[in-house]
Amino acid sequence: MKIKFKPIYLKQNKGHGKARKLSFENCKNNLIAVMDSDDISCKNRFEKQLEIFEDHKKVDVVGGQIEEFMDTSKFITGKRMVPEKDREIKEYMKKRCPMNHMTVMFRRSAVERAGGYRDWFCNEDYYLWIRMAETKSVFANVPETLVQVRVGDEMAARRGGWRYFKSEEAIQRYMFLKKRICFLRYVYNTFLRFVGEVIVPDWLRFRLFRYLRTECDQVLDRENRDKQIGDKKNQKKENLNAKMGCTITSHHPPFSVAMCVYGKDNPAWFEEALASVTVNQTVKPDEVVLVVDGPVPEEIWHVIRKYEKILGGGLRVIDLKTNQGLGKALRVAVAAARNEIIARMDSDDLSLPERFEVQLRRLGEQDKDHV
Repeated sequence: MKIKFKPIYLKQNKGHGKARKLSFENCKNNLIAVMDSDDISCKNRFEKQLEIFEDHKKVDVVGGQIEEFMDTSKFITGKRMVPEKDREIKEYMKKRCPMNHMTVMFRRSAVERAGGYRDWFCNEDYYLWIRMAETKSVFANVPETLVQVRVGDEMAARRGGWRYFKSEEAIQRYMFLKKRICFLRYVYNTFLRFVGEVIVPDWLRFRLFRYLRTECDQVLDRENRDKQIGDKKNQKKENLNAKMGCTITSHHPPFSVAMCVYGKDNPAWFEEALASVTVNQTVKPDEVVLVVDGPVPEEIWHVIRKYEKILGGGLRVIDLKTNQGLGKALRVAVAAARNEIIARMDSDDLSLPERFEVQLRRLGEQDKDHV
């Protein structure tokens, strides 16, 4: 199949909203998908969305979930979960943007009925969804990840400052005047945005952004897990349980990882080891206690600083000024760990993705045996 590539050149920067509007107006088909220039669409993205449009003729917009990453798509730092059903999406819209914009596919006719894309600083998508809700458009989100999204300090900076706050406040005021939210909801939403976008500095905003991804959006993920992942994934879990001869519970006790690094370690191997016990695990630790055993090269510090950002406070670094040896360094790590359950990890090995899930399951079985 031949794909027509139609570039449109603007001599001056017009802003994201106006550029998106121009792109939309030059599309020939009724179904239009949105994509950002620095993200990665999953291979089956369009297949999933077209299935929804085929099965549900009244649906006007189909989005999905996103995974966020830094530097490389292998290092997932968070996942933004949004509601699936039309009623839930419109309720969620009263608090936050209910669609991951870079994932959506919509009917041109529905967007035109709502007035199309209109310029609204950094919020042209949220403004569009609100107007589409007013024109009775039907929304849907698939439970699967459709796009991997690149994040970093620049994103935190873009989501702050007076101009960004004014745009956000105006969106909330618009919903209040249109009677989509009450006055108390307007005040609450605006206050939260003022604190997060005006008062806190960029570096703290980045950490709060990561924290909210973990604590808020994953609460939605947990509450709707069975509904979102469907019977197919549940069946896979049951098959795995049967194979292992035990039962996996959805609640795991908090645990720490004790790890040491020293000057002669390979920085690339160290980074792979750190990723294997954090972002690549099916069950993630609450903290990693990393003891830096004496002076280490800048390449290793670069990895440490990178994962301090990725883990958003989940990496605790203890810097020993002189090399103490693995035994003493490990004792320091274990003594500093906050949790009763502690996992050990070397700086040049790789843990399999289900390592902690399997170990915690076995610990749970041992506890039951002693009851």
